[in-house]
This record gives sequence, C-alpha cells and structure tokens, in this order.
Amino acid sequence: FWTELSMSSIYKLLAKLEKAELVTRTDKVSSENRLQKLYTISDEGKKALQQKIENLLTIPEHKRWQVDIGTYNCNLLPNEKTQAALIKYRSAIEKKIHEYEELQKFLQSSECPAYRFAVAIRPIFLLNGELQWVDSFLRQLRLSNSIIETDEQ
Repeated sequence: FWTELSMSSIYKLLAKLEKAELVTRTDKVSSENRLQKLYTISDEGKKALQQKIENLLTIPEHKRWQVDIGTYNCNLLPNEKTQAALIKYRSAIEKKIHEYEELQKFLQSSECPAYRFAVAIRPIFLLNGELQWVDSFLRQLRLSNSIIETDEQ
C-alpha cells in the first residue's frame, strides 16, 4: 500500500539515480554468463536519502481520498442513498480497523521494532479519525433530512 514503485519502473529509476550520482553501478558477469548490474548508494545518495526521510517525518501532506469526490458530489444522490452508502463505508472502515488491530496484536507478540510497529498501526488512528468524520457527516445529513421533512409538512 505504501509505495507506487512497480517492477517495470525500478530500472528507469535506478538509471536516473545513477545519472544524479546518488547510486553507483557495478557490472558483473554471473556464473550463468549473464550481466548483473549491482547498485550501491553513494555518499551523496545517503545524504539525499537522510534529507528525504527527515522531510517525510516533518512535513504533513494532504491526501486525496476517493470518498472526498463522492462527498463533494453527494448532492446528486437522494439523501437516503447517500446515507446508505456512508453506512456501508463506515462498516468497511470498522472492518479495516479490526484487521489492523489483529496485526497490532501479532506484532506486539513478535517483538517488532518500534518504527515498524508505528507504521503498521498508524492506519488505526487514521481510520478512527475517519469514523469520527463519517459519523459527524451522517448526523448532518440526518439533520438536514429532518429539516426538509418538517418544511414539507
């Protein structure tokens, strides 16, 4: 889930990193008489990597969620359909939270390093925030639906 790097793009990326002198390449012939390209991070590459990691840990990024597109356009659906869809969305979030909690239990029992544990359980916190948001939005929709029904009476 956390990387968009595909196998087909690795060599293109390695070529760019080599051109930028962030990695060095050594060619070697294997025992099967095939050319192997071995890449090693350079000192400049280590500095760049450390700076990138520091930036990733420092600067929050805005994530685009697919649900935002649906939310922004939910006025095109009847209120009841929007609410029903959001209830399904909420159930899917709860299921995901449960799955991550199971992973959390496993990692706690396997002496996982703290930094890896943090990455594995972070989605629990994010998904709990998403639950709070969807509950708040559902309350707003129910309130606006009751206002509409009162106006129609």
